[in-house]
Amino acid sequence: MKSGGLRADPMTRRLALAGLMVVAGAAAGCDRGPEATIREVLEGETFLTVDGAQITLAGGTATGNGNVRYELLLTAEGDLDFDSDADAAAVLVADQGRERFLTVHALLRDGDEIADVSARLIGDRIEVHRLDISEGLVRVDVTVRRQRDPVTVTPSVDLTRHLALTDRGLTPIVLVDVVDGEDPPAGDVEVGNGTTEAMPALHTREWELESFDSGDWSADLRAPDGPVTLRFLAELRDAGTVTGQLAGFAGCNRIFGSFRTYEAEALRFFGLAATRKICGERAADFEQRFLEALRSVRAFQVAGDRLTLALAGGAIRFRAGGWLVRRTPSASPRPPDASSPDASSM
Repeated sequence: MKSGGLRADPMTRRLALAGLMVVAGAAAGCDRGPEATIREVLEGETFLTVDGAQITLAGGTATGNGNVRYELLLTAEGDLDFDSDADAAAVLVADQGRERFLTVHALLRDGDEIADVSARLIGDRIEVHRLDISEGLVRVDVTVRRQRDPVTVTPSVDLTRHLALTDRGLTPIVLVDVVDGEDPPAGDVEVGNGTTEAMPALHTREWELESFDSGDWSADLRAPDGPVTLRFLAELRDAGTVTGQLAGFAGCNRIFGSFRTYEAEALRFFGLAATRKICGERAADFEQRFLEALRSVRAFQVAGDRLTLALAGGAIRFRAGGWLVRRTPSASPRPPDASSPDASSM
């Protein structure tokens, strides 16, 4: 078995660009002048609530309807939409007495203005420790309760979650690395051939686009920022059904969604979304057509190192790339005697 290292690519490599990741409290210029930190700016900002309303903070706090008390907990600064502007993320708590809901927010900068464009609930009465922006992704470190624990139990399991700002708002994602080498990592299954046995093959490799024909249109495959790829992150439900998350790169933007395979070769994609980088005309046209084609996929076939996605009047064909290694979020229980205040979960 040949050994291989993790291969950097447009989806997962860690860029060493100064200022791309800024932890809570990093400095940023805005309405309050060049010395104002991003936290100082956001302490007086207007934020969305998950029910579609808005609240405006004063000194980092506000009181909403029903005497709900809002408080700004964490802030981070970085580029969320790949336009080189310093955007921001924030975690707010809405304290309703018995419930204590935490939300994560994406704020985009336009000149001297910054505005909340998406809010997502991350939990009730669990802890949040860290908020970062890196490579356009929001990272949140939280401590949650064990599955099936009631909300009155003290959180004890540490997790790291990632979210991307897509055309569907803040979207939870799972990160996956690719291992170079001809042989799979130890313990991986063999490649199948289009029957139920092909399902493991579907989600053990990265798939690089080879040809794209939607019937009345054929793609120019020269992606400006790297090859067009798909990665299937699967969870076996039963002998014939697999569900999971889809991650990919469409030549300019990252794409995310979910999928379901069943009845041997049937395949459907759901909730497909893309990050918000502004692309050139050719790249934007390709991505729109590619996403539309994925939404129309109804079947797949794996034959050796080739994957075919079938849609009405056309097909999308891929060749196998590297082997996938899922970047599993840490899930470390704390010692039984550890205790801490309640705060957030995802």
